[in-house]
Amino acid sequence: MIRFLQQAPPVEMADALRANGKIGVVVAIVAIILAGLFAYLSWLDVRLRKAENSAK
Repeated sequence: MIRFLQQAPPVEMADALRANGKIGVVVAIVAIILAGLFAYLSWLDVRLRKAENSAK
């Protein structure tokens, strides 16, 4: 079972991005998207807390 998992075929797209030096761009875009999502959720949490406090 472990040998089967270790012998997975290589991912051609990832190898091509690494070879062209564009993997950093992909990582940066994913990081920006995740940071934006985190910021939005934090902002939404603050707004909901304010709404809950004003409703009391």
